[in-house]
Formats: sequence, structure tokens, C-alpha cells
Amino acid sequence: MTDDFINKGIINSYKLITGETTLEDVLDKASMQSGCVSQHNLPIFFINPEEELDNTDLDTMIDYFISTEEYEKCAILTKLKK
Repeated sequence: MTDDFINKGIINSYKLITGETTLEDVLDKASMQSGCVSQHNLPIFFINPEEELDNTDLDTMIDYFISTEEYEKCAILTKLKK
């Protein structure tokens, strides 16, 4: 369960950071879940969408994508480091 939580958070943050999606799209998708609102899964983010990017967080995301052998994502995140 914890791994799934971390995976979703990193992937959601990656999509926001790279412009693959918007916060509004993520929230809209979450609100369209079936069932009672109290049973909906809220979106999870590794990096708060309202905060500036931090090299330490980007390094953690890069390490994650190295472990999943998604090297293109690593290259994109590396370019975002300050």
C-alpha cells in the first residue's frame, strides 16, 4: 500500500511538473469517480503543486525513475534542476 501511495504521488507530480496534465485535470478526474464522495480517492502528490521545485525532491524522483528504468523521465527531470 505504501509503495502504491508513493508511486502515485511521484507520477502525479511528474505529470504536473512536465505539463502532461494540469492540477485542474487531476482534480476533475478525482471528482468523477463513481460512488459516494466520501469514498473517493483524493489525488496524491510527491511535491506540493503550490511549492517551488527543490533539487532534493527532483533527485528523489530521478532515483525513483531510475529504479523503474524510465530513463527519459530522468533526463527531463535533470534538466529542471537549478
